[in-house]
Amino acid sequence: MSKTANPSPLTEFKDILEELRTKPGQGGALEQIEKKIRERQRSRLYEMILGMEQGDVKIIPVEVIKHVPQVGKKSPSLMRFSIPSWKGHNEVFWKALGDYIILALWSVTDVEYRAPGGKISIRYFNTLTRREKPPAFIAEVISKIALLIEREELPTDFTRFRRMEERRGTIAGMSVEEAALFATLIKSL
Repeated sequence: MSKTANPSPLTEFKDILEELRTKPGQGGALEQIEKKIRERQRSRLYEMILGMEQGDVKIIPVEVIKHVPQVGKKSPSLMRFSIPSWKGHNEVFWKALGDYIILALWSVTDVEYRAPGGKISIRYFNTLTRREKPPAFIAEVISKIALLIEREELPTDFTRFRRMEERRGTIAGMSVEEAALFATLIKSL
């Protein structure tokens, strides 16, 4: 992370480029940059979640319907949840929830939702080096993210629901703002 509390996008991007220059990574340059940006976004999202009151979880209850534990490193854990207050919510809110779940849980392989029934399924791997993610913890994270979306503290307008293989960055997939920032940084180097 940058040494300043709220670094400018240019400073943050330069920090990322320096980190990529000194550490090995997987994928192309744009993919590595996206991964580093997502790491920073993940940290900010966790700060928002941790800053919420414990009582906020009760505002949007999330019920665990099914949990199939992970089998080593062969098959991911499967969890199905019900969010009764989200039954019939518009697709844009479910897509945003899916994107933020992927961001918050690190090793998600798939997220599916059914808006009419208010249900969401998540497949993910518990990593051995990070803390365990039991069903109750995942339900709490989902509840807090859903509340942040409802309170409009997390934007929904830019999100698009993506499976993991669709999240690979390409130049064609960059937004106008990302392309302009990238061009500016390249010129400044």
